[in-house]
Amino acid sequence: MHTTQRPDTDTMPGAIVASALGLGIDAGGTYTDAVIYDLANRSLLAKAKALTTYHDLSEGVRMALRMLPPHYIAEARICSLSTTLATNAVVEHRGGSVGLIVLAPWDWFADDIGHAPAVRVPGAVDASGDVIEPLDEAACRAAALLLTADHRVEAVAIAGYGLVRNPEMANRAREIVRSVTAVPIVCAHEVTRRLNGVQAARTAVANARLLPVIDSLLRSVASGLAHEGFQGRLMVVRGDGTPMSESVARDRPIETLLSGPAASVSGARVLTGLANAMVMDIGGTTTDCAILTDGHVNVSPAGAHVGGQVMSVDVADICTTGLGGDSRIDFDRDRILRIGPKRNVPLCSLAAAHPPIKEFVTGFEWRHTRAATDASALDVLMLGSPLARVWTAQEQAILDALQEGPVPALELARTLRSPHYRLLPTERLEQAGAIKRGGLTPTDILHAAGDFSRWDAEAAGAALGVFAAMYGRAADELLHSIRLLLTRRLFDEAIRREAITCGMTRAQVPPEWTPLLDRAFGGTAGSLRLGITMDRPIVAIGAPAALLAPAIAEHMGVEVVVPPDADVANAVGAIAGDVVVREEAVICADAVAGFLVHLTDRRIRARDLETATETARRLTEDRALARSREAGAVDPRVVVCDVDRTAPSAEGDAVFLERTVRATASGPAFAHAMEAAH
Repeated sequence: MHTTQRPDTDTMPGAIVASALGLGIDAGGTYTDAVIYDLANRSLLAKAKALTTYHDLSEGVRMALRMLPPHYIAEARICSLSTTLATNAVVEHRGGSVGLIVLAPWDWFADDIGHAPAVRVPGAVDASGDVIEPLDEAACRAAALLLTADHRVEAVAIAGYGLVRNPEMANRAREIVRSVTAVPIVCAHEVTRRLNGVQAARTAVANARLLPVIDSLLRSVASGLAHEGFQGRLMVVRGDGTPMSESVARDRPIETLLSGPAASVSGARVLTGLANAMVMDIGGTTTDCAILTDGHVNVSPAGAHVGGQVMSVDVADICTTGLGGDSRIDFDRDRILRIGPKRNVPLCSLAAAHPPIKEFVTGFEWRHTRAATDASALDVLMLGSPLARVWTAQEQAILDALQEGPVPALELARTLRSPHYRLLPTERLEQAGAIKRGGLTPTDILHAAGDFSRWDAEAAGAALGVFAAMYGRAADELLHSIRLLLTRRLFDEAIRREAITCGMTRAQVPPEWTPLLDRAFGGTAGSLRLGITMDRPIVAIGAPAALLAPAIAEHMGVEVVVPPDADVANAVGAIAGDVVVREEAVICADAVAGFLVHLTDRRIRARDLETATETARRLTEDRALARSREAGAVDPRVVVCDVDRTAPSAEGDAVFLERTVRATASGPAFAHAMEAAH
């Protein structure tokens, strides 16, 4: 737990004149950050940082709040929260039980979705939204009773083929389900506008499963805020970095996927004032890279890739790699150093909190360094999130042995009479999050080098010495090699992000580039001299950014900017980012005559493409402006653009398929806070 804050020159509430205070909170993978931000004067007044509590995110939130000046919290009128909870829940398949009603013309459609319990109900529309099979209302009522009475689901999702182009059948199905049950109902067309019916159904199921998860979090956070004196409005950051109201977040929690990384982009823009840059968020668990263009980050056209599935929701176009301050440092039999992607608890933090762990590291039995093929002899095991599961006798013995605190793997093996510490059955426990592992991390390296002093630098130095002995190098040489590898990983990540932006179709630098990148990174030895430059600057944020990112500029022609308060940029972005609202309409040719305008809630017929386009532009612009003002935007401006999709004809001409009209309304955030201040 750690906190820093700005000097308190005018700290009494009465001294705050013509200001509008907002509270930003980011519950990240390693830390939970909280900031007090003056929305009127665009300045950071106070900040706090606490360790994220995985078993209950609200606990970490409350710890961070207690470190902020209480009179600022009482003055704040808006709180905006970014959270990893939805992302983690989808990955871990946690949440409420969901029944699915599928409206589609084929039996196999429900099978492709891969969810149970699911019931196909007769009733379907085609890709144009025309009804090809009327809804069987009796079958729909029977399906609702089966799911809620027999399977006892906690929510019902309604999805099907083509419903995004004509939601009337789904809306009628919802009325029928609502007539027989009081459980929440989620319609796929309300959580996604993408036409892919299978992905839309999976997104609706995930949204329904998340309803109790996000509801519990928001209730807990609201309670904690009230306890600390906050009396304002709670908002939640979407995965595209824009805020939404608490009520919308409760209805559509799926939209909070990846909200943390998205908030970081907004924070980078606010702290630097740069509208065009690469944002590199170096956290405890991952490094996230995004491109900021004209003040906004692009929305990923493919949706959110989470837990091996694609969720059809708008998220910021961000590349993520498993590299952060808490990434595991290890080596293999060939003495190749590895950093990440696994996350470990830094040994320096464990030693600071648990004296027996410091004794273990500083008094390490050097015989265990002989013929080491990796660094696992340094590992420490500890309890993670408490889980109600059935474990084997050996697994339960491990959990019991860790009840009093972290234990080195070597000692745990002796206690449990295991032949070797590598034979401890920890795999299932770690996958489920029941236990965590401590080891050498970049955070330890920064402590050992004297660059960081948050925890126990002596223990970090001792751990580096043990690792060096296992690896077979002097400690100072190993320290240099690890720091160089960290810089190389960030160098590669920057190039990969930029290459994707320039049109690459896969999220990896081609293997053929590696020798050239080696030469560019390693200098000018030999006759081949290579250099890489980037026109846009790199804005580096996150707790270790100031210590790790500047070295990139030594190997690449690029400006690296680490703004003040980079360590809490995500929380700043959560509260200070612009409100951005997008509305979309799709125009297709009608099978009978004229054109159809497909909106979120209905279809409108038009006699020609020009009339259809005018209608779509007017309605999307009005809706985007209304929603942005409702979300708190100050004097929002709107931009409307058209994107046509065509296909070549046999004669080589372009044949019109559809036109997408997109209206984007944006403005400075949280008018409600401004009005309350004045």
